[in-house]
Amino acid sequence: MNNLKTYKTSSNFRNIIFSMIDKIINLGIKEKKNFNYCAPSLAQAIINPLKVSYIKKDKLKSLKKYAKVILPLSPTAEQRNKYFNACSIEKFANNIFNKDNITAEQLQEFNEAVKEAKEAANAKLEKTLHVLDAEHIPEIYHLNHDKEKKHLAYEAKIKGSVKSFYIGEKSDINASCMQGKPANYFDIYNDINTDSNTLKMAILTQGNEIVARSLIWIDIPAADIDRRKKQNPKHFYIDRIYTKTQEHRAETQKQLYKDVIKYFNIEIDNNHFLPDGEEPTNKIYLPPCFNCYDIKNKIEAEQNTTKQIFFSNSPRFDVELNEDAYNYYPYLDTYQYFNTYQQTLSNDQEHGSDILRLDSTSGDATNSLRECERCGHEHDEEESFYIETEAMSVCEDCATYCEERGEHILTDEAVYNNHSGEYHYRGDLCI
Repeated sequence: MNNLKTYKTSSNFRNIIFSMIDKIINLGIKEKKNFNYCAPSLAQAIINPLKVSYIKKDKLKSLKKYAKVILPLSPTAEQRNKYFNACSIEKFANNIFNKDNITAEQLQEFNEAVKEAKEAANAKLEKTLHVLDAEHIPEIYHLNHDKEKKHLAYEAKIKGSVKSFYIGEKSDINASCMQGKPANYFDIYNDINTDSNTLKMAILTQGNEIVARSLIWIDIPAADIDRRKKQNPKHFYIDRIYTKTQEHRAETQKQLYKDVIKYFNIEIDNNHFLPDGEEPTNKIYLPPCFNCYDIKNKIEAEQNTTKQIFFSNSPRFDVELNEDAYNYYPYLDTYQYFNTYQQTLSNDQEHGSDILRLDSTSGDATNSLRECERCGHEHDEEESFYIETEAMSVCEDCATYCEERGEHILTDEAVYNNHSGEYHYRGDLCI
């Protein structure tokens, strides 16, 4: 029945196309006489909102004369699909204008006008939320703009249908330190213990282009996530939200944040989860978000309430993994501390020989702290000294450099020479 309704055209899109045409005409480039399109019927194509839907005047006359079909200036979606053509903005401009005898300068300005129109049309597209399972995360991170292929696309199965996503050339997402890295750097994301925690990725798209992305960490077993029921905000953490551009960045981050709350049915009114018999509070708890301070004012303003609002940038739970070691590790914005003994990711700074810090972009992990084998003091790995004479690693306080040997020795075994001002190894002295 929807196809019988008049297709609602976007005035913004039409204005962008007509503005492009006017700019090219003002460059002195002539229109082709045989491409006599019907200007009032221009619209976004139904099959792709970045394509132009048009029909030629000759075709309108032919349909009326031979098929007895009279199309209105505002056709239905069914009529537009059946009788109209659709092509990219670039192809539409090439169809209209004759570029055979133009100068190099005119050609450059023609291409710039088309490019501006494409970017303007893309910016006007509605941003749509998609929530991907953890299995898709390595491939989304692996995506990066390919200058030869224009872009690399990844197809993900969502709600039973396959959708294709890509990251454009001019996108700040490409500047992310992990974007474009090998997919196996992100294996850890596919090894969350789903009996305890769940990991998703939320993306905003315009058309098929990813314009924002964020990891969503959830303190609920995968089998227990039911979006029909109200979810407690403390069980969610929206990680750093990367966006395509700095322009309107906070607005885009706010939209993804709000869309995630709506998608998972997160209840921000704390009273919903109070035990029976407890008095209602005057508090609202928003799910924590890495970009809390970037969007805090915008989010709180929209609440329009006198209630006390709690909004932080730190998660309230650790995340369980299935293994204690991986071949490669991603750089993590929030859950940087990997406790290999407990097999957990944490946001709290931890120390010890079992703790790896995931703060490298090369697929490696670093020991957060190392325990001195002499005094037991925990220290940075970079400040560790290997003592050949004792075959042990010690901290800076337990090591002294011996010029005579050209190596560090234990401070306990170092004997100071008042005459030379140097240290000797006790085992080398006849004392």
